[in-house]
Amino acid sequence: MKKSKKLWVVDLGEALTKMVVGSIDESGMVKIKDFRIEKTLEQIWSDVDSNKKPKTRGFLRSLLRGHRRNDEVILLINHQEMMVETFTFPMMTIAEVEDAIFWQMQQLTSENMEYWRIDFLARERTQWLEYLGMNDKNLDVLGVAVRKTFLGYCTRIFRQNGCGLNAIIPQFYTFDTLINQTSDQQTLIIDMGKESTRFFYFQGDSLSENHRIRLEKDWDGEAYLQQIIKTAKQILLPPLGGEKVEKNGNIYLMGGESLHRGVLEYLKRWMNKEIKPTYFLLDENEDLIFPRLISKTELCLITPCVCGLIKSARNSGRVKLL
Repeated sequence: MKKSKKLWVVDLGEALTKMVVGSIDESGMVKIKDFRIEKTLEQIWSDVDSNKKPKTRGFLRSLLRGHRRNDEVILLINHQEMMVETFTFPMMTIAEVEDAIFWQMQQLTSENMEYWRIDFLARERTQWLEYLGMNDKNLDVLGVAVRKTFLGYCTRIFRQNGCGLNAIIPQFYTFDTLINQTSDQQTLIIDMGKESTRFFYFQGDSLSENHRIRLEKDWDGEAYLQQIIKTAKQILLPPLGGEKVEKNGNIYLMGGESLHRGVLEYLKRWMNKEIKPTYFLLDENEDLIFPRLISKTELCLITPCVCGLIKSARNSGRVKLL
């Protein structure tokens, strides 16, 4: 019997680094062979913008022990300076989309975009215009830009630890695997990290909006939660009133900072909405096999990595920065 190739997914977080290794069989079943969680080395990001040799020798080796040359390795990134935007364009060619994305991304920074790696994902959307009796076709485009120096630094970190990277993918790009692919319902995912919280609003499985708030040094816990609530409500309230996330929509909470006692209950109470941890969705996934019993805390932390495995199993197009 042919052995299935291992796939390693690494999430280099601000506080914790998570790794999941698994395999995908011919039926699409995702079997997780192992997972590890370690504290991120403090100096790992200190020399991103220099050509110095990364001071990370041995850091990833314990996470990647058992790695073989033929295994595939994917790095998930959620860097604060990564630019992410969504656009709606009329139907156009791929070359025209590339030019439009480059121009749109240039408006977000004063830097020369030649120093940035840009990628995008475009999906056709048909809207029925009842009063005109016609279909209107547009392209929903997700654009991502990351500095080339940052991508090169990540590649050097892994190469230094005896491992080559097959792909670098934005962490959030895997989150649509948590969503029902056959449904058009609205979904808001709130990802609470050590230094910032990100908000991802999906229509169906397409990312429609994304926002980030950074944790200010003088904020206490409640002030931070109130800022999260304020931002979430602004996202859910469209310009013409009403609510984006209707009764059939969902709000999910994830990230290490969401694990603090009372956080989920506080957000539920102040937003007056049902909010569920994203790991509930992984618990319900019958195509996932874990090597051992796993705690809710562990499942919460490795959720992006598990989503990366599921994304690979679906063989869907990816926003790939490497």
